[in-house]
Amino acid sequence: MGGVTPLGALPSSIAGEPFRASERLDPYWDGVWQYGSHAQWLSREHADRMAAAGIAVRMPPHLRRSPSVAADRVRSDWKEKLDVLGVLSSWRTVTAEQAAAFAGVSPSSASHLRTIGDLFALDLIDTGHVSVPAATSAASRGALYRPSASTAFHTLIEPEMTYPEWVSVTGGTRFLTGGQYDRHNVLTAELALRLAEFVDIGTVLGERQAHVNTLAYTACGLPAPPGRSQQTADAVVVRPDGLRIAVETTASVGATGFSRKAESWARTLARRPLQESGLVVLFVITDRTNAGAGSRHSLGSTVRKAVSRAVRLNPGVMSNRTAERMFVVDWREWFPARHLASDDFLTMRAERPSGVHGEWETVDMLNALDVPTPAALPDRLAVMRNAAGLRGTPAQFRARRRPVLHDIPLHRAGFPTVPAIEADHRTGVARDDVSRARGSAGAILPPSRLRF
Repeated sequence: MGGVTPLGALPSSIAGEPFRASERLDPYWDGVWQYGSHAQWLSREHADRMAAAGIAVRMPPHLRRSPSVAADRVRSDWKEKLDVLGVLSSWRTVTAEQAAAFAGVSPSSASHLRTIGDLFALDLIDTGHVSVPAATSAASRGALYRPSASTAFHTLIEPEMTYPEWVSVTGGTRFLTGGQYDRHNVLTAELALRLAEFVDIGTVLGERQAHVNTLAYTACGLPAPPGRSQQTADAVVVRPDGLRIAVETTASVGATGFSRKAESWARTLARRPLQESGLVVLFVITDRTNAGAGSRHSLGSTVRKAVSRAVRLNPGVMSNRTAERMFVVDWREWFPARHLASDDFLTMRAERPSGVHGEWETVDMLNALDVPTPAALPDRLAVMRNAAGLRGTPAQFRARRRPVLHDIPLHRAGFPTVPAIEADHRTGVARDDVSRARGSAGAILPPSRLRF
C-alpha cells in the first residue's frame, strides 16, 4: 500500500476549504451507515401528509419554505437550482456537502441553502438522513439529497430551460426521478470527488453518462449489438489521454448477480481491442469497515474469483486480453482510515488477473506503460470537452472550453446557418466580423443561458 497521507496534506485542485475532501464527512469511515445502507427519506408531499395528520416533522429552517413562496421564486437562483439538479441527475444520491463540492459553492452559504429550500418546497428533491435525526451541525452536514419521484421537473423546470441548459443538466437524456442504493451512490460520488481533487485525471462522469452501450460502442462510432441493454457503470474516470475507466462500486455480490455482471463486462471488452474502444473496468470493493479483507470468504475474495472466472470464459485474443482490462481494488487499500489516502490512490493502483497462469498482478492504472493509451480511438479527448458543460461534472473541470450548442435549436427550427467565421480564442464561442471587439470592448457573446 505504500505511504499514507492525510487528505488535508495532499495538493488539492480546489482553492476553497468549505468543500474539500478533508473538510467533508468521510462517508465510509465516519459511521454514517451504522444502521444499514439505506437512508430515511422525506419529500415535501410526505411532510405535508404527516403535518395534516398531526405528526410533528422536525426540519431545519431552510426546508420550511412554503410551496407558494417557492413557486414565486422558480426563476430566482436559477443557475444554482440547475447546478443541484445536474448533480442529482448524474449521481442520483449525494450528501449536502458533496452537492456543494460538485457545484463549487459553500454548503452553508445563504444562496445554496435558499436553493435547497426552494427545490424541496417544489417537490423537486427529497432530503434524507442515515441515523436518528438530530438538530446538530453534524446532522445537517450528513443530510442527503435525491431527485423526488414527482413530475415537478417536467412541469416546472423543463419548460423554462434553454436547450444548452437542458443538456447541461440531463446530458441529453431523460431526467430520472427517485433514487436507490443510497450508500452505494454516496460512496461513488465521494470517490469521484476525491479523484477530481487529488489525482491527475481528465474528468469524471456519473452514472447517467456511464451506459455500457455508449461507452463501448456509440462513443467509438460503432453500432451497439442487437438487444436493448440497460447495463451501466456507476461512474467513468477519464484519463488525460482519453482512456476511460468504468467504475463499478461493489458492496455485495448476491447469489449470481456479480458473476453475471463480471462476465458481461468480459464479453463487452473482448469484442473490441483497447486501442479502438479505450475502455477498461475497475471494481471498487466497499465492504463494511470492520469486514475481513483477506479471508477466503471475504467480499474481496469473492469478487476476485468471479473476475478470474469471467476472463477465463471470455479471454479475448493475444492482442486484446480481457484479463489486462479488468481491475479490482478495495476502498480500504486507497483510503485506509478516516481522511487518509495511500500512495496507491494517487496512481490508481489496482490488481488484475493478467499473470501467465491467471495470477493477480498490481499495476498503476494511470500509467500508460501498464494500461496503454487508446491511440486508435477516434477523437478520444472530446469527452473532456463535452463533460465540461455538464453540471454533474466537478466544478474544477467545468472551466474548460466547451462545445457550442446554441445553434442546434435554431437549425431544428428551420433557420439558416448562423454566420460564424471564426471562434473567439478566449471562449471558443463562434463569432463573425460584426461581433469582433472594438477598442476596449469585449467580444459580443450569446447570452449566458445559451452557453453550454
